[in-house]
Amino acid sequence: MQTRVKTAIHASADHVWDIFAHDFENAYLWMSSVKHSYGKENGPAFPGARSQGRVCELSNDPNGMHASESFLAYDEENRTATVRIEIRGGPAVAPIKVNIMDVMVAAEGKDKASVDMTIRSQLKPAAYLFYPIVKLGILVFIRQIQEELKHFAERGTPHPRKVKALNAKTKSANATRKSA
Repeated sequence: MQTRVKTAIHASADHVWDIFAHDFENAYLWMSSVKHSYGKENGPAFPGARSQGRVCELSNDPNGMHASESFLAYDEENRTATVRIEIRGGPAVAPIKVNIMDVMVAAEGKDKASVDMTIRSQLKPAAYLFYPIVKLGILVFIRQIQEELKHFAERGTPHPRKVKALNAKTKSANATRKSA
């Protein structure tokens, strides 16, 4: 299954590439679905890449569900990358085996860029029973990532979804401290 979304961003292509590629390990700063992220040598080193991969924690439990991500291809000059995304520690009924994401950041003017993301998902056999729902879920997810990247690149602050996620995490931590 393949899903593609392209978004215009009012920031330079170099700035957008810095956030996405050069600061790859710090996706938690702007992605609402990522509780924490850190660099990990998950794959080969590519010229120009400042990271070999990352782990994105998707739950508040550091040993819980996470995405192990690595570059399969990386081209600094053309601002393109291919990232393998493997979800680990999730429920057995999760529909996706692995995602391969192609990203291209292109200059569209002085302070304008476009981000083109294509995700190729390898589905588990049972996922084909719910194909339209899985396809819609991936489409919504890519659009959210691009909205959050756009907001962060244009304004320098996290998207309101990320702020809400941070506030929920703080409330949960405070409630845990009070009950202890």
